[in-house]
Amino acid sequence: MTIKEVEQELNIPRATVRFYEKEKLIHPLRNGNTYREYSDEDIVVLKKIIILRKIGLSVSDIKDFLDKNVSLQELVEKNIFDLQEKMKELDGALKICKKMQSRQEDINSFDEAYYWEEIRTQEQAGNRFLDIVNDTLKYEKKIVLEQFNLADRDGNLRCGKKEALRNAIGICMVIGIVNCLLTERTLEEFWDGFLLPFKWILIYSIFGLPLYFLGKKYPKAARVIKWTGIGGFLAVLLIMFTLFGL
Repeated sequence: MTIKEVEQELNIPRATVRFYEKEKLIHPLRNGNTYREYSDEDIVVLKKIIILRKIGLSVSDIKDFLDKNVSLQELVEKNIFDLQEKMKELDGALKICKKMQSRQEDINSFDEAYYWEEIRTQEQAGNRFLDIVNDTLKYEKKIVLEQFNLADRDGNLRCGKKEALRNAIGICMVIGIVNCLLTERTLEEFWDGFLLPFKWILIYSIFGLPLYFLGKKYPKAARVIKWTGIGGFLAVLLIMFTLFGL
C-alpha cells in the first residue's frame, strides 16, 4: 500500500504517517530505496497508534507499549488519572462559562472583578481551572524549535524528537567550533559559542513573551510592534556600523 492509499484508508495526512515512522513506531519496507510500501501489519499498527493517540496517550508511551516495555493496563490507568485531572479543570471553567451565559455577559457588562473573585473563591474551595502557565511553556517551546529550525510556523516538528535533539546539539557544536577557530581556540571560547543560541533564545523570550500574549487579543497591534522593534534594532545596528566602523 502506498502512502497515498494509507492517507485515504486512515483519513490522516501523510506528514503524520511520516512522523510515526521517524519515531520508529512503524517500519514500512522501501521499494527500490525510493517508495515506501506499507503492509497490512503496518496498517494494523497505525490504527492502534491512532486509537491510543485519540484517547490521550503520548507518542513516547505508545512506543513503550509497542516495544513491550510497559503494559497497556499501566498506560490506561495513568491516562484515566490524567483525564480525570483535566476534567476537574474543565469543570471549573464550565461553571464559569454557564454563569456568564446565564448573566448574558457581553463586552460592556463583563465584570472582571466579579469573575476574578468568583474564580479565586472556587479555587480556594478546591475547584480547578485551566493552567495558563501552559501558554508560556508553549511559547518557550515554539521559540526554541523555531530558532533551531526544527519546526514549521505551526509548531509542528519537521522530524522526530530524538532527531530534533541531535540536530539542535549539532548546530550548537558547529557554532562552538566556528567561534573557537575565529578566536583564541580555547575550550572556553568553544563553550561561549555553544551556548550562544541559548543566550539569543533567552533574550528573544524576554522581549517576545509580552508580544505573544498581546497577540492573543490584539494580533494586528502585536505584528506592528514586532516589525517596528525589528526595524529599530536594524537601524541601531546600522548606526553602530556607520559611527564606529564595526
